[in-house]
This record gives sequence, C-alpha cells and structure tokens, in this order.
Amino acid sequence: MSKLTICPCCGERFEGELSAGCDACGARAVGPPLARPERELPGYGHAFAVSAAGLLLTLALAAAFVVALVERESLSFTPSALLRAAETAAWGLKWSALPLAFALALVCARLYARLRRDPARHTGRGFARVGLALTIVVAIAVSTLIGVTVPERLRMRELARQAAGNAQLYAADLMLARYRRRFGTYPATLEDLRRLEDADGSIARLLADASAGEYKPETDIASLSTSRAKARGRRRGSALQRERASADDMPGAAIVLTDYKLTLPGRDKVLGTEDDIHIRDGVIVAAPRPAASPARAPVIVNSKW
Repeated sequence: MSKLTICPCCGERFEGELSAGCDACGARAVGPPLARPERELPGYGHAFAVSAAGLLLTLALAAAFVVALVERESLSFTPSALLRAAETAAWGLKWSALPLAFALALVCARLYARLRRDPARHTGRGFARVGLALTIVVAIAVSTLIGVTVPERLRMRELARQAAGNAQLYAADLMLARYRRRFGTYPATLEDLRRLEDADGSIARLLADASAGEYKPETDIASLSTSRAKARGRRRGSALQRERASADDMPGAAIVLTDYKLTLPGRDKVLGTEDDIHIRDGVIVAAPRPAASPARAPVIVNSKW
C-alpha cells in the first residue's frame, strides 16, 4: 500500500514519496528537513500589537480631548471645563473609538494570555501589560463619560422638541395676527387664513400642521343681568358681567373675534393627550391639569346621652 503524502508547496495529496515529486505542482524534496536551531529568539509580535493598540486608543482620546477643549468659547483649565471637554470628546467618539476599544480589549486580552502561556516564544510581557491596561482604561473611560452625559443630552433633546413646538405655535400666532391686522378680527376658522397672501408657503405649512389641531376663536360680550336679593335688607340691583362667546354660539352674526385658543397635537400626533401644546392669544400655556375631585366634608353626628 503506497504512502499518502501532502505536498508542502501546494497542499495537494498524492500517493508516494515526496522525493519522486508532486503530481500537481512538480515540487520535490532535495534533501532531509533542516534541524531546529539550538537557540530560538523570542518574538516581539504579540507585545508590539497589544502595546500599539493601547497607545493608538490613548492618543485618539487625547487628541479628541484637546480639540474639544480648544473649540470651547473660552479656554479654561478649571476642573469643570476639563470635565466638559472630556465628555464632549467621548461623545464624539461614541461610534468609532468606543466599539473599537472594546474589540481591541478583547483581542489584546487573548494575545496577552497566549504570551503568558508560552513565554519562551514571546517576549515584551511588560509592554503588553501596559498596552492591555491602556486599552481597558480607554474603553471604561469613554463608556463612563458617555453615560454621564446621557441624562443631560436627553434633557437638551426634550428642550429642543419643546422649542420646535413653540416655534410652530408662534408661527401660527403670527399668521393670526396678520389676519387680524388686515381684517380687524381673528378668523372664524383656520381655513380663512387662505385669504392672506402666501408667498413663501408658510400658511400652507401651518394649515397642514394644524389639520389635526383644534382652533377656538372667542370674543367678549357685555350682558346686563339682574339678580334678586335673597337676604333681608338687600335691594334689587344690576351687575355688568363679561361673558365669553365663540363663533359657534352665534352663527351668521357679524361679531369681532378678539381672542383665540389653538391646540396642536404633540409628538404622538394625537389630539387630546398629555403632550398637546396650547397657545392662547399669543401666550403659550401649559396643558390643563385634570380637576381634582372635591374632598368630602366630614359628617358630624350629635348624640344625646
């Protein structure tokens, strides 16, 4: 039975001796394999790779920190300013250095473990230890700085959303003020705003945004009401009271609408929820809170002995 041999040049399997030559590539053995040297020098490859990874990550974080510190309005080296610059640098590296730091930390840990298992073939254990420590420290530092800034950035994002909603309300108030300045009254419906010129398309955008909202124009009317005194010693009198009336209360009547209230849906795009935004006569108002149920008066029972 012939011997199965693997060609060291092309990896092809063939039957026979290597001295006869490989059928695939024609390579053949010209002599016995060389003996291993008496002394083999250890390699620096693993230690160099681990230390280079830690050094590059540290330099990247330091460069981002310096850039964030220089780009601030006023160059300051107070602890709070340095902390803010570090947070800004870490946030800028969240999609690049952060995942790379964790991946390199895992790779460097495996290389360092291999270096410890075979110290005769690998050297530079101290440099590798420093590089691994730098990689882990950078990964933890960037994660911590990003985690510290998350609540503040969420708050700023909420403020930005509120500012966007307020800008939408103020744009509506500007359109309504233009209508009142031209026609002497607020429009009965938002569709009446189409009577204004819309050169830049702002009215069309407002009507599209406010299509799911609620617009209520109102006016003040004076009514003379009489009341009869119920207590003894009081006489009949008259009182001038101010009442609220909307355009729906007097259909077809030529009234001047002096006030309005506009409610637009919030982020959920559903009217009637807690995130609705409100403006009344040019002033943004908070969402009305549900009325609390009146407290029941205590019942006092008198008993005779």
